[in-house]
Amino acid sequence: MDLSDLFGKDNPAALSTTKVAGQQVTSMMPGHDEFDVQWQDGGIIDDVLQGRSLVGAENTALQALTQKSREANALQLPVKAGTRVQFEANLGSVLAYKDCPGDKMGGTVITVRSADGDLTAFDERVHVMWDDGQFRAINAEHLRLSTVKTKQASAVRIGYFSGMGDLSSFFEQAKVGSNDLIHKATKDLWSFRDEGEGNYVIERLFDEAGGPLKG
Repeated sequence: MDLSDLFGKDNPAALSTTKVAGQQVTSMMPGHDEFDVQWQDGGIIDDVLQGRSLVGAENTALQALTQKSREANALQLPVKAGTRVQFEANLGSVLAYKDCPGDKMGGTVITVRSADGDLTAFDERVHVMWDDGQFRAINAEHLRLSTVKTKQASAVRIGYFSGMGDLSSFFEQAKVGSNDLIHKATKDLWSFRDEGEGNYVIERLFDEAGGPLKG
């Protein structure tokens, strides 16, 4: 239904409007005084669009919401435990989670032991321990590598070692034939992995709720 259905196509007093952004429009409705309609910029949509006009101008903020751009800007997977990332807040990302990090908040990628193995990400969601102390699995599209120059968190991933002898003062083997280690002080469970050429990496393991696994 349009306005002509209400007032009749041949009614000379039918409502007539011209919608021009930012300009005042005057119309006449039968039986009513003249009224004004003011079209104004502003509000949450303009905030999301970074204040850019939709009329006669390219809108790069809208282009950034396209699937192709989201994939191009997403954190690249796979990602190593200990990698520092930050949350990219936009309309899509803040509406995607019940509890999301603050814009540009930093976090550290962690390894979670699940039924599918030891993973830093599952179904495009990256396991991150955020700097506010909360564990959240966030879609890679909403993550960027951290712009803050910090070392990988040693409490999550500890560098390269030539062998178990370098770690024996801190760790013990969980059981014979296992690649798991137990931290002697905290009893937290860590994985021990051979990356070739005599280099080994150990990574702290977490459960699917973000809590450290115990040996």
